[in-house]
Amino acid sequence: MKINDLWQRAGKTFVQAFLGVLIPQIVMMLNNYMDFDWTQWTTYLPLITGALAAGISAAWNAFINASGGDKQ
Repeated sequence: MKINDLWQRAGKTFVQAFLGVLIPQIVMMLNNYMDFDWTQWTTYLPLITGALAAGISAAWNAFINASGGDKQ
């Protein structure tokens, strides 16, 4: 495994995890400005975060495969 490939994989993992956590946190911050009960949201936050990270990974891989590259 080449060092460049290692850095690309680490960067990809970072972006996926970062966005998977950032999106639910933004929604939680919006809770202060909306008149809605978000108590159930906090219960499912870990599940939603994991699902978002997996979805970002799937979309990323689909884009790479559609563009003809075989990087993962």
